[in-house]
Amino acid sequence: MKFKTVREGEQAIILNHLGEGRLIVGPSRVFLFRERLEKLKRFTASQFEYLIVTDNNGLVKHVLGPCEMFHNPLELRSVKVAPAIQLDANHMVVVYRRVKDNSVERQVVMGPSLFMPTADEWLHQFEWHGTDPSNKTRMIPGYKKFTQLAVIPDQFYYNVRDVRTADDAMLTVKLMIFYELTDVIKLLETTHDPIADMVNAVCADVIAYAGKQSYESFVSSTQVLSVLDSYPQLQQRAQRIGYTVNRVVFRGYHASDQLQAMQDKAIQARTELRLDTELAQQKQKLQDFKLSKQQARIEQKQAMEKQQMEHQQKLDKMKKLQELKIQQSDLAAKLECDELEAKTDLEFDSAKIQHNLEYLQKLKSLKVDLTRYLVNQQPTAVTHELQVAPPGGETHSNVNWLKQAFTCHRISTLG
Repeated sequence: MKFKTVREGEQAIILNHLGEGRLIVGPSRVFLFRERLEKLKRFTASQFEYLIVTDNNGLVKHVLGPCEMFHNPLELRSVKVAPAIQLDANHMVVVYRRVKDNSVERQVVMGPSLFMPTADEWLHQFEWHGTDPSNKTRMIPGYKKFTQLAVIPDQFYYNVRDVRTADDAMLTVKLMIFYELTDVIKLLETTHDPIADMVNAVCADVIAYAGKQSYESFVSSTQVLSVLDSYPQLQQRAQRIGYTVNRVVFRGYHASDQLQAMQDKAIQARTELRLDTELAQQKQKLQDFKLSKQQARIEQKQAMEKQQMEHQQKLDKMKKLQELKIQQSDLAAKLECDELEAKTDLEFDSAKIQHNLEYLQKLKSLKVDLTRYLVNQQPTAVTHELQVAPPGGETHSNVNWLKQAFTCHRISTLG
């Protein structure tokens, strides 16, 4: 016998010795006699959670959060807190619901949304081939398990092993496949593992292509494996299951060690030959470059000399023109001076003639014989040459004697 207290916000059940029980909601204080008190566990769900409640009769119901509930074993078998499904913008879930006639209907819920299934709903569980964590080019069946289906473009690596060429060379072809989901209904109705379907289809395409090629032709035409049209079975299968293959990238190949060694030697020989060819081409290009630069330098020098010659010719021409202008200016000035001098002389002569005319007119008015006057004005013409020697044979000149002789000769001439 004892007292027990149930606090506010708590619940408990009291079980007696007969196995009967009753619910106590706090706050409460009870007296126990041949009884046992058990406090109930509280379950709380936030706005992003919900409660899965299972009654003792097997009925299951979902209570959306935010809410709280006590697990009363007298009525409930179990209470669980489950998170709501948060869907991003590029994800979806496939929900199945049982209707009244026991049939099932399917619904696709697209993101972004917060989805809380009801008690009669369940999600589609996808189980696909997944990438091996230790080897990204190897697929493990059923490794990838999920409920949210991505609708954005995705890709995976895959190595097609044991590919045999026409000359029995064994190869491993390395590929990278880019794909995108376009029809989820086709996906759900036609396949349970689209990755396996695409892997099988691409293996068939690669094996069919390599079986028609020899090893050398395969190596020389590997760029064809990066063309999407080289994979018809892959495209057909992807379209049938609701997918679109956007691109297939050829990442290389691997052969056996012996074949790879032979291939490496051939590649090395081709590389050396190509390097020698490139080196010779570089030398030829360098020589051509030197010749072109030398020719350009010669042409530039000739152009500079031509420019200097043209400049010198231009300067000489300008100098000649300037000298010609100076000569023309000097000639014009000289002509002007000569013209002015001639004009001055003419004016002087005219004035002199006018003066003489006026003088003669005045003499005429004075009754002077102008004819005789004018004759006397003219100089006497010299008709004889007189040589005079001093008397006595003296060699020294006698100036007075010469003056007297000259005066006598002039008087005799005038007489």
